[in-house]
Amino acid sequence: MDEGISLRSRMEDAGCDVGSIARAQALLEAGDREALIRWLRCCRCRQLETLHEKQKQLDRLDLLIRKAQQMKKGEKGL
Repeated sequence: MDEGISLRSRMEDAGCDVGSIARAQALLEAGDREALIRWLRCCRCRQLETLHEKQKQLDRLDLLIRKAQQMKKGEKGL
Protein backbone atom coordinates (compact mmCIF):
# COMPACT_ATOMS: atom_id res chain seq x y z
CA MET A 1 0.00 0.00 0.00
CA ASP A 2 1.21 3.50 -0.79
CA GLU A 3 2.54 5.30 2.30
CA GLY A 4 0.84 8.55 1.29
CA ILE A 5 -2.57 6.88 1.08
CA SER A 6 -2.05 5.19 4.43
CA LEU A 7 -0.93 8.45 6.04
CA ARG A 8 -3.91 10.35 4.63
CA SER A 9 -6.36 7.68 5.74
CA ARG A 10 -4.94 7.49 9.24
CA MET A 11 -4.87 11.26 9.64
CA GLU A 12 -8.48 11.50 8.43
CA ASP A 13 -9.42 8.86 11.01
CA ALA A 14 -7.64 10.98 13.63
CA GLY A 15 -9.76 14.01 12.70
CA CYS A 16 -7.04 16.04 10.97
CA ASP A 17 -8.05 18.73 8.48
CA VAL A 18 -7.21 18.71 4.78
CA GLY A 19 -4.43 21.28 5.12
CA SER A 20 -2.69 19.35 7.88
CA ILE A 21 -2.91 16.16 5.86
CA ALA A 22 -1.53 17.85 2.75
CA ARG A 23 1.44 19.24 4.68
CA ALA A 24 2.18 15.84 6.23
CA GLN A 25 2.01 14.16 2.82
CA ALA A 26 4.41 16.74 1.37
CA LEU A 27 6.88 16.11 4.18
CA LEU A 28 6.57 12.36 3.69
CA GLU A 29 7.13 12.67 -0.05
CA ALA A 30 10.14 14.92 0.55
CA GLY A 31 11.57 12.26 2.85
CA ASP A 32 11.86 14.71 5.74
CA ARG A 33 11.08 12.30 8.53
CA GLU A 34 12.07 14.64 11.37
CA ALA A 35 9.87 17.46 10.06
CA LEU A 36 7.01 14.99 9.56
CA ILE A 37 7.30 13.85 13.17
CA ARG A 38 7.33 17.48 14.40
CA TRP A 39 4.27 18.24 12.27
CA LEU A 40 2.38 15.18 13.51
CA ARG A 41 3.17 16.25 17.08
CA CYS A 42 1.75 19.70 16.31
CA CYS A 43 -1.41 18.07 14.98
CA ARG A 44 -1.62 16.00 18.13
CA CYS A 45 -1.27 19.09 20.32
CA ARG A 46 -4.14 20.79 18.47
CA GLN A 47 -6.31 17.72 18.98
CA LEU A 48 -5.42 17.68 22.68
CA GLU A 49 -6.32 21.38 23.04
CA THR A 50 -9.69 20.63 21.45
CA LEU A 51 -10.19 17.73 23.85
CA HIS A 52 -9.41 19.95 26.84
CA GLU A 53 -11.88 22.59 25.66
CA LYS A 54 -14.59 19.93 25.27
CA GLN A 55 -13.79 18.66 28.77
CA LYS A 56 -14.27 22.19 30.17
CA GLN A 57 -17.65 22.39 28.42
CA LEU A 58 -18.67 19.03 29.92
CA ASP A 59 -17.56 20.21 33.35
CA ARG A 60 -19.78 23.29 33.00
CA LEU A 61 -22.74 21.11 32.05
CA ASP A 62 -22.05 18.82 35.01
CA LEU A 63 -22.12 21.86 37.29
CA LEU A 64 -25.47 22.95 35.88
CA ILE A 65 -26.85 19.44 36.38
CA ARG A 66 -25.70 19.38 40.02
CA LYS A 67 -27.17 22.83 40.66
CA ALA A 68 -30.47 21.82 39.05
CA GLN A 69 -30.56 18.68 41.21
CA GLN A 70 -30.00 20.79 44.34
CA MET A 71 -32.74 23.31 43.53
CA LYS A 72 -35.79 23.24 45.72
CA LYS A 73 -39.12 22.78 44.04
CA GLY A 74 -40.41 26.10 42.75
CA GLU A 75 -36.96 27.73 42.67
CA LYS A 76 -36.21 29.34 39.32
CA GLY A 77 -32.55 30.41 39.19
CA LEU A 78 -29.35 28.49 38.67
